Amino acid sequence: MSMAGIAKYERAAGLFRCPVCARRAQAGAAQADATMAGAAQTAAPRPAFALVVDGSCLRCAAGHTFDIARKGLVNFIPGQKPLAGYDAAFFASRREFLQWGYYAHVRQAIVERLEALRADGLLPEAPVILDAGCGEGYYARGIGEALAGAGVDATMIGADIAKDAVRLAATGGGPQLWAVCDVANLPIADAALDCVLNIFTPANYAEFRRVLRPGGIVIKAIPGPDHLRELRERLGEADHSESDVVSIFRSRLEPLARIRATRTLDVPSDRMYTLLGMTPLTFALDDARLDGLEVPRITIDAELLVGRSV
Repeated sequence: MSMAGIAKYERAAGLFRCPVCARRAQAGAAQADATMAGAAQTAAPRPAFALVVDGSCLRCAAGHTFDIARKGLVNFIPGQKPLAGYDAAFFASRREFLQWGYYAHVRQAIVERLEALRADGLLPEAPVILDAGCGEGYYARGIGEALAGAGVDATMIGADIAKDAVRLAATGGGPQLWAVCDVANLPIADAALDCVLNIFTPANYAEFRRVLRPGGIVIKAIPGPDHLRELRERLGEADHSESDVVSIFRSRLEPLARIRATRTLDVPSDRMYTLLGMTPLTFALDDARLDGLEVPRITIDAELLVGRSV
């Protein structure tokens, strides 16, 4: 592990907590609640489970250690098995397709919203931002670089349960912090974050509220009604609706804004294989179904839901 990689975790002192201790405490609290149901209970302060840099690892007071890998990532769930379909090839295809710029307008819309939130005083001058479900790191890395280019000293953390994705995200170094972890048990201290990004991936609002400071911001990107429309039509996929997702978002957070970001772009024939390899729409389809499939254009349609933790 390089000294630079260790140093960036030293600079992030206080951000991380031990997920093993946290999980055990949650289980113990649930058992205590069941045992003492109906009885008067005295609230006790929650332990911090703080993680500190110890050599080339993060260590808690209970002795749990998490290695800081050579690429600068920390795996908080080393026994995690790959999720069906979400393997190294899938994330490599995603990275290639995203680097061609097909989702650049979505990323730019998020950057502009973050800048607007800072201008309105809803984010601090040096925000701490988590990309929860960061995948191959396209958004966390690009947004961090865009903010740095605008003079914003943001701390960017990318977290995903898929080890292959985070390994790819961490390639190339940089100031970002990368974590393989469960979004339902984030290795992040209470009230440590100013903003959570949740981009085309499931949310855990209870955990988001725990790690956000009071008044912290969530920006969630969901597929718009025309997202991948041309491919869906070729595959015979029914129209989809995100109305339930929007309703849940509004019930968990104070809604601040809803922003549409959509573009339709050409897809040359030599990019079709990558497009088909980067979307879960094709997970259940065999090669015979996909052979020769082409769409000359594709629509990337997103809606940004912006809310505040209250």
